[in-house]
Amino acid sequence: MERRLIVTWAEAAAKHASLREINDPAGVVATVAGLDGVWAQGADAGAVRAELLEVLIDWAALKIEHGDDDIPSIDGVSLYATR
Repeated sequence: MERRLIVTWAEAAAKHASLREINDPAGVVATVAGLDGVWAQGADAGAVRAELLEVLIDWAALKIEHGDDDIPSIDGVSLYATR
C-alpha cells in the first residue's frame, strides 16, 4: 500500500480529533472516536495535532502490516480496495 494513501486517510481522521486539556503534565491530549488505541499528547494544540498525525499513520500502517481489515473509511477515504 502506498504511504501517500495512508497519509491522506490519517489527515482525514485527524480532522475528527477531540482535544482535551490536561494538567499533569500540562498539555493537550487528542483522540479520534472509533479508533481504539489512537491518542497523542502534546504541549499545545499544534503540537498534539502534529503528533496525532504521526500516530494515525503508524497505527494504520501497523494494522495493515498485521492483516487487520477493520480500519474504518473516513470522509470517503478507505485503505481497502473493496470498500
